[in-house]
Amino acid sequence: MEQRDAAGYGGCATAALGAATALYVWGSSGRTRRHMGGGFEGHGRDLSVLWTELPLVLLAGMLIPPAVWLLTMRLLRGHGRLRYRALVAAVCTAGVLALSAWGLHAWANPHDPDHIPLSASPVSDLDA
Repeated sequence: MEQRDAAGYGGCATAALGAATALYVWGSSGRTRRHMGGGFEGHGRDLSVLWTELPLVLLAGMLIPPAVWLLTMRLLRGHGRLRYRALVAAVCTAGVLALSAWGLHAWANPHDPDHIPLSASPVSDLDA
C-alpha cells in the first residue's frame, strides 16, 4: 500500500505541475500574445486558440509528466527502496517536463515574430 500511495501522490503532483507549467509557457508566448492581443479595434485577433490550442496544451501538460512518473515507478518496482525509486522517478519526470516545456516554448515563439500566420494561407492574416 505504501508504494501505491507514493505513486498516486507523485502522479497527481506531476499532473498539477505539468498543467501549470504548460499553461504558463503557452500563455506567456509571443504567439499567444499575438492571437489574444489583437491590433487596433481587435484587428487580427484570433480567439479560436482558446478552444483549439489551449485544451491540447493543458491535456498534454496533465498527461505526459504523470505517465513518465508512473512508467518509471513501474519499471523500478522491486529494485531498491521506495525512497530511491521515487527520487529516480522525480528526476526522470523533471527532465521530461523540462524538455516538453522547451518544445512548447520553441513552437510558440517563432523566430520571426512579425510574421505569424493565423491560418494556412501563404500570406499572414495580419498583413491584410
